[in-house]
Amino acid sequence: MNKKLVTKESILISLAVLLITVIAIMSLTGLQDKNKNEDIIKIKQLISDAENMEASVCILPEAYTTSPDIDVPNDVADAMYQRVVSEAEKYYSAKSGILADRIQILQMGVKAEIESKDYRDKNNIVEKINFISVDVSGDTATVIADVTGHSTAVGLVPEGIDISKYKTSDKKEEMKPEMKAKLQEDIKNAPKKLVTFTPGGTMRFYYNLAKEDGVWKITSRKGDYLPGQGP
Repeated sequence: MNKKLVTKESILISLAVLLITVIAIMSLTGLQDKNKNEDIIKIKQLISDAENMEASVCILPEAYTTSPDIDVPNDVADAMYQRVVSEAEKYYSAKSGILADRIQILQMGVKAEIESKDYRDKNNIVEKINFISVDVSGDTATVIADVTGHSTAVGLVPEGIDISKYKTSDKKEEMKPEMKAKLQEDIKNAPKKLVTFTPGGTMRFYYNLAKEDGVWKITSRKGDYLPGQGP
């Protein structure tokens, strides 16, 4: 009787241990899935915020976007350059080198807006982001996303210039040097009219991300316009 009793008790104990183990595994898996879903939400928000920052951080204050020939004061320029730094630090990793790279590129964008006398952006808007894939593995992640947007810009376009008058054939490259010089001079002296442009398109981006001190940061970002989707 004692042997049988011990055997039954052992079986019951084993079953109980097995049940507890299964419950623990299920709970852990559920917790991991929950954490992964939360990370995916955070990553999507990070990329959305980063792309909206990329689109807007080079746009000058409204007072300087009505025409490209409006001079930008030094204090406004300095504030724009500093804004690039503070905004980029929110989204990009300083450990991977991408932060310094994006700051340099975006500040060059600000410089181009300030120095251009023919073309200036009024706004640059992200219309939608289509996330193709978001793969999370521990503290790293990869993302593929299509970013669609458009810009509104103003440009000063020379009037009364007929390119055909300067060419010796239908090919621009066959224009004689003296005619090229005359064309450049005529463009410089020609009256200009203010024209509004609205370029747009969709770019596919590939991102790598890492969690740093509990916060997701972008460690790499590469992209190009989809075929037929450029501005």
